[in-house]
Amino acid sequence: MKDRIDFKQVGALLRKQFEERASAYRKGNFDVFGFLLRWFLIAVFLAVFIVFFGRFTVTYLSVKTGGVTVERTRLYELLAMTYTVILLFLVIGGISQINRRLFDADDIKLLMGMPVGAKTVFVAKLVSIYLGQLVISVACVLAVNVTVAIHTTQPWYFYLVTALFCFILPLISLAISALVAMPYHALKQFLKDKFVLYFILITLATGLLFYLYSIVLGAVRDMLLGDSLKFFFNEQVMNFLQTLTKFLYPAVWLADLLLGQNLLVAGLGLAGVLAVCLTVALLVIRRLMVWVMQARIAGDVHFIHKKSEIKAAKRPFLALMRKDFLHVFRTPAYTFSYFSVAVMMPLMVYFCMTIGSSIVVKLIGMNCDLEIAIFLTLLFGALTNVFCSTNISREGEMFYSVKAFPVDYKQVFFSKVLLCMLVTALSQLISAVLLAAMGYIIWWQAAFLFVGGLLCSFAQICFATRYDFNHAKFSTEEDGEIKESGNTASTIIVLGMLLAFLTGGSVLLLRLLTALRPVVGLGYLTYLIVGILSMMAAALAYYYFIRKLGERYYTFSGGGQL
Repeated sequence: MKDRIDFKQVGALLRKQFEERASAYRKGNFDVFGFLLRWFLIAVFLAVFIVFFGRFTVTYLSVKTGGVTVERTRLYELLAMTYTVILLFLVIGGISQINRRLFDADDIKLLMGMPVGAKTVFVAKLVSIYLGQLVISVACVLAVNVTVAIHTTQPWYFYLVTALFCFILPLISLAISALVAMPYHALKQFLKDKFVLYFILITLATGLLFYLYSIVLGAVRDMLLGDSLKFFFNEQVMNFLQTLTKFLYPAVWLADLLLGQNLLVAGLGLAGVLAVCLTVALLVIRRLMVWVMQARIAGDVHFIHKKSEIKAAKRPFLALMRKDFLHVFRTPAYTFSYFSVAVMMPLMVYFCMTIGSSIVVKLIGMNCDLEIAIFLTLLFGALTNVFCSTNISREGEMFYSVKAFPVDYKQVFFSKVLLCMLVTALSQLISAVLLAAMGYIIWWQAAFLFVGGLLCSFAQICFATRYDFNHAKFSTEEDGEIKESGNTASTIIVLGMLLAFLTGGSVLLLRLLTALRPVVGLGYLTYLIVGILSMMAAALAYYYFIRKLGERYYTFSGGGQL
């Protein structure tokens, strides 16, 4: 029987996905911290983006080429480049969602035993992803176009096309995502067993993203400090941007539609992209889905290397640490979230330090490098230490096997804490040494920064490990991989950021408030506040961690399934 799209089944699958999504908001399952944090960060990002994009728009539209300012040409280039960035963002998100919901989803096993075609499953998943990206598209399109309309005069059809773009943009991004998701999945499978190569590639990619982020922060700094950004756009730069804009398809067609020019070519071009990408994706998806389903039935388990005999017995504590390290390192999602981010954390601290230090010196004429370094180290350290939020849950059913071993519970838990501490200690050490080597702080301040950051990280790791143990959620997958973040990760992020703002933010604010009226001995107050608060946090978290830990461990029978 030919595999056709059954739209009734598509509707049923969509209702199923909607009910599963709605169940996350029921009492007992609702991630309050994650929900509030997510929308708070979105609101802050949009507010900051609108302010700085508005200033950038004014600056860019006033740039002259050949001594002449052509606002419409500058606007065309600005829209093409901006929509290229938005499309890239949506495509990356679409590829990730397609792989997560189509190839790695738990319900694929259930659907394999039902009379549901591969194309039907593909379309249903794609529609659900489209609805999710529709929300992001509305936010991005309105933020960009409304900002442009505020600073320029636009006709009525600009607003009509803006409304249409909210629905068209996720269609374009998903059509491209559906096509690219297949080779991406093949590449992901190819690298799945090549742990070292995957770690190197994903770390380099993360570093590149952080570097691009630092460039954006540098532009923001220039806009805050004056008009130096305007002088960046010289004749050579503008010639390059004009040449680059000609190749930014399909974003140039979107810019044409917004400005009411080349309507026939732009419309046909966008329609062609949609038709080609979706057609090719639907033609190949059945074969790919069959292959993926067969792999899921087999458990996707195979031996990578030849078995080797254990040469010597290891101490239980070291063996447990090695087991946790290999588990994380050999799981691609964990490798990125835990190790790659920790490796790149010093770069983020350094990039933000260069920008934050220059802004403070320019605005108030005072050196606050130590306080800025403390704040940034604690803030990015808190975001890096999120990997400890699954110390127990990522064990899966293996946790019961470890529990049956003749090993003291302290070795089980402290091996996890020590592994996390080693990772974060290396990251904190590199950050402190880098800031000292670049002259932002002196070496004994770097030592203090390292100790303070380590104490706060210890507090976060202890709290996260015990909190995850009390609310453990084990995956139903054979490999035990956690593909959806739970309440623990959101809680750890919120508490870690609060500690960073309370400790690092308070000394930075105190330093800024006393900039005009210096206070004798204020420098020592910074060390006193950070030292007391970090030690208190470490002590309280450690007490929470060990309190009735053995009693809870030996009576543990939880691990509710994700």
